Amino acid sequence: MTARRQILLATAEKTPSVKSPVREVVEWVLYLCVSILLALAIVQFLGRFAVVDGNSMEPTLQNRNVVIIQNLSVRLYGVKDGDIVVLKIPELLGNRRTYAIKRIIATEGQKVRIAGGVVSVDGVPLDEPYTGDVPTFAEGSPHADMEVPDGCVYILGDNRNPDKSRDSRTFGVVNKERIIGKAFVRLFPFSRIGMVQ
Repeated sequence: MTARRQILLATAEKTPSVKSPVREVVEWVLYLCVSILLALAIVQFLGRFAVVDGNSMEPTLQNRNVVIIQNLSVRLYGVKDGDIVVLKIPELLGNRRTYAIKRIIATEGQKVRIAGGVVSVDGVPLDEPYTGDVPTFAEGSPHADMEVPDGCVYILGDNRNPDKSRDSRTFGVVNKERIIGKAFVRLFPFSRIGMVQ
């Protein structure tokens, strides 16, 4: 191999390859598409932020608390009694609200009875420390003594003071398909950061 050919080969090896403008645009579009799909997957399957609007879940959650709502476990395992969930029920809420955050008290096939300030499920009075020992009343409600139909949940706010929570005592059961996700972690206020229970 001649010295001139060795120099040409060495120069060719050191010269960076130049991408064509078309190839560079295609790569950027691919990166953008992958980023969008990844963001959508995170929101759809892992979680999203939500800000609590109102006092219906006090003392567990206060107005303006920031929580992460996850729906992966809802998709995999469904929901159960005691779960705090976010539901999309604008026609039931009024006041131009779209979403509600409530606690599931009973699921399909369970019998709910609210009487004498006590909530019972399948004849067993619930131990509800999250209400702050406030009794639960539902006088005159047609939904105070009922069996939860298939595919539905019975929901109540933790704030059982009169007229503080618009829930199943007012509008009855809600279809499980309306559940957006389950409250997972409180992020704000920082003094109360941690798991939501």
